[in-house]
Amino acid sequence: MAQRPDKLAEVFEKLQRDGIELRLAERDETPLLWAVSEGYHDVAVTLIEAGAELDAQNVDGNTPLIRAACEGRTELASVLIKVGAKLDVQNNDGYSALILAQRRGHHEIVERLLDAGADRTLVTDFGTTYDDPGYSPKTSLTGRRDAGLEAKIIDAITRWRDGRMQGRTLEKYVNLEERDRFVPTSVLREAYVRYAGSSAPTLPNFVTLDDGMELGIVSGAVPQIARAISSLLCRSLEDARDDRGGHLPVEVVRRVQLEIISPHGVAHIWGVTGHRFVLSRRVGEQSEILATILVGRSKDTVFFFTGRYNNLRHSTIDETVDFDQPDRDDPKHKWFDRFWFPDVVRFKPRGYHHIANFVVAKEQRGQKISRLLLDSIVEHYARDHIVARGRSVGHSQHVLCGRGFWQIGDPPWLPRMEKLGFYLRWGAESFFREHDWAPLPSVVDARGERVSNLAFNERSGLVSRYSSSSPSGNLAEHLLDRVPEVVRMSKDPRAKLQYFQAMFDFP
Repeated sequence: MAQRPDKLAEVFEKLQRDGIELRLAERDETPLLWAVSEGYHDVAVTLIEAGAELDAQNVDGNTPLIRAACEGRTELASVLIKVGAKLDVQNNDGYSALILAQRRGHHEIVERLLDAGADRTLVTDFGTTYDDPGYSPKTSLTGRRDAGLEAKIIDAITRWRDGRMQGRTLEKYVNLEERDRFVPTSVLREAYVRYAGSSAPTLPNFVTLDDGMELGIVSGAVPQIARAISSLLCRSLEDARDDRGGHLPVEVVRRVQLEIISPHGVAHIWGVTGHRFVLSRRVGEQSEILATILVGRSKDTVFFFTGRYNNLRHSTIDETVDFDQPDRDDPKHKWFDRFWFPDVVRFKPRGYHHIANFVVAKEQRGQKISRLLLDSIVEHYARDHIVARGRSVGHSQHVLCGRGFWQIGDPPWLPRMEKLGFYLRWGAESFFREHDWAPLPSVVDARGERVSNLAFNERSGLVSRYSSSSPSGNLAEHLLDRVPEVVRMSKDPRAKLQYFQAMFDFP
């Protein structure tokens, strides 16, 4: 039996040479067609944002929308419909997206196509129609998963995505420059993104608030915006260094500042699957970035997973993540033996947008900016909240269609999040597991003395919380069966609490 071509590697190799409108050797398909067909969701979305041809056909006459309908890629079909893909293209056998979705039993896609006005009267070369399509269920294609290569592909596409980058490369450096949080207002206004499928396309692509403030979703690929956000994030994380009374070893803080929240990280890691909200205030011709938060575009997005994986789909974690990968080069030791976390099926609560990079400028703390940012996003961007109050969307940007926010946070941050209206997701904690072959980096206190795992866990107050209180909020999403094991792990000298999970419900 012939081996399937390694299209993942071919896409990356050709992206380096030809750009985004290349064609793959097999089936003469574009990268967007390939990504939709084989379930590379984030690659597909990034290609769409980069301006890839929506209606390009392969050797069989199939378009990305036809392939989404055939393979049951509901969310991608919805995205393609919203950004203007042609609904009624017929392939070489006369099948349209609507007929194929009906034939395969993908009823949600059928409904979305009909709502968008797809033609119900088309006929295939075999005489089948929407009303009489036959029934031919099909197991969806799933491409070979390689998280590292996928990330490189997304990074390559991202370089094409925003012409405002003008070929410039943002460096990886620890950005502690206070003045970077001030940007020309004209640059900020240009950085606000506009959603092609907005219900209010003629309105401004930002929201005006009181006291000269603005709120909007920006492109993190704009260099001055990336530097401003990086400045807020890097300067805030300095407070978490254990030699300054925080809870993270200095080397961990430096690694995150350099690799994850440097200007390069802001522009190239976090902009792919998240809405970058910024809250700003006019100061003459400049705008001061007061706060920022990254919100998952999809309710299925998971921004990070155990430090090795970014921008995942919760629904495909099992396919994307290699849970059997060795730790370093020793096959006897597994990387994931270092952790204990909820099983992946329940790792993320259903219907909640993941948030990350939630920070207020150090100079603005104590002024209730965090609460203002959250309330303003709910008021102007939470779709169900807006609809329930009989209002229309007042801007031309994306809206959030989930139930609320979901955060994976460091243990000391939980009390702060609770003051903002978040509540602990019971039983969803993650722990580091220490092994002789995988010692944990030591945490020290302000006096330079080592903090044991037990002492670190004790600070969280989880054991006393679970023995003296009850869960709140969306009870269906708590993991109550894990609570006894969380308590046991908290008392294990070789386990250290890594993350809590918290939720915030849209009113």
